[in-house]
Amino acid sequence: MGARRLLTLLDETGSTNDDALALGRSGAAHGTAVAARRQTAGRGRRGHVWASPAGNLYLSVVLRPRVTPARLPGIAAACGLGVADVLNKVQLKWPNDLLVQDRKLAGILVEASRDGAGEPFAVCGVGVNVGSAPRDLRATCLAELGAAPSFSPLAEALRAGIVARVDAWATAPGDRPLDGIRDDYLSRLAWLGETVRVLAASDDAELARGTFVTVDHWGRAVVDGIAYAAERASLRPA
Repeated sequence: MGARRLLTLLDETGSTNDDALALGRSGAAHGTAVAARRQTAGRGRRGHVWASPAGNLYLSVVLRPRVTPARLPGIAAACGLGVADVLNKVQLKWPNDLLVQDRKLAGILVEASRDGAGEPFAVCGVGVNVGSAPRDLRATCLAELGAAPSFSPLAEALRAGIVARVDAWATAPGDRPLDGIRDDYLSRLAWLGETVRVLAASDDAELARGTFVTVDHWGRAVVDGIAYAAERASLRPA
């Protein structure tokens, strides 16, 4: 199946993740994707509303990596690297955003499900600020950075980049989530070696403050020797 048939382009939809989840549950192939210029019901991590104005790009990709359940949590990092391969000069913010000069350019949401045959799959949703960015969220957009590529080529480049990185990760040796990609992931990680605030995932309350030492092979952020799972925490610069 060619790339053109794998990617559906829409002017508007409720949520590209919902569209891709529906496709996945119907048996859609690995790499099938939906891209929209605007979402009316976009969502981010932990169910937060994702502002989705026209002029940006919202893409969701069906992924069927053949990995063990123990490795599956690493898929978000692989997807982040795939997006970073396409968007120049970006850094990865643990666990799910992409930054340029500490300003948010894109966000990633990975959701898991099963299809009608009981086979597991994941959907990687990406929202990229192309023509505009929320002013109250320390964000930026590609237009401000001097490069705003056309919708269709950018959507296909991101789809292909995500699929390529996920395929490489899925075939790498190892049993831990970040095996095969951890070194590359760390090389692109923001705030490594700097003082950060650890915020609770539930309410953004500050849990700790210290040096961001690394992200371990299980995908946990290590701050002053304590490992935090993405389900529990997020990081901000101090």
